[in-house]
Amino acid sequence: MDYTALANELLGVRVNLLQVPASQQLSQMVKGEMFVLNYLVTHETIIHPKELSEKMAVTTARIASLLNHMEEKKLICRYPDPDDSRQIVVVLTQQGKEEIGKIRSRVLSFVSAMLEELGPEDAEAYIRIQKKIWMNYQQGHSVS
Repeated sequence: MDYTALANELLGVRVNLLQVPASQQLSQMVKGEMFVLNYLVTHETIIHPKELSEKMAVTTARIASLLNHMEEKKLICRYPDPDDSRQIVVVLTQQGKEEIGKIRSRVLSFVSAMLEELGPEDAEAYIRIQKKIWMNYQQGHSVS
């Protein structure tokens, strides 16, 4: 099998998927403010800016700037870590929870419609393959 040809085809498909509303919505959820809001709402533990930096694969300076902007918009608050006052923790405000709730609802609607168009078998296969890619990466079988 020519995996290079398949990779080239996948690259073309991924570019074209940028025109699909559900893909656009998903793409927005893994960037900037939306990533932080979604991460905070789905991880109910104490979150440090460094952890956000690692998860987003961006510098701590970029995270600090992003968090400053989000704090100005009253989406998050930062407090000293109760276990280590030298550290800062990031938490969602009520406004942040409401904002991400609306956004997640809209995104889930778009993605549900996309999966429904695929049909049950293809939708499940699509999710299964996405999970397999992630598991392979976690197990170190993927090329960096």
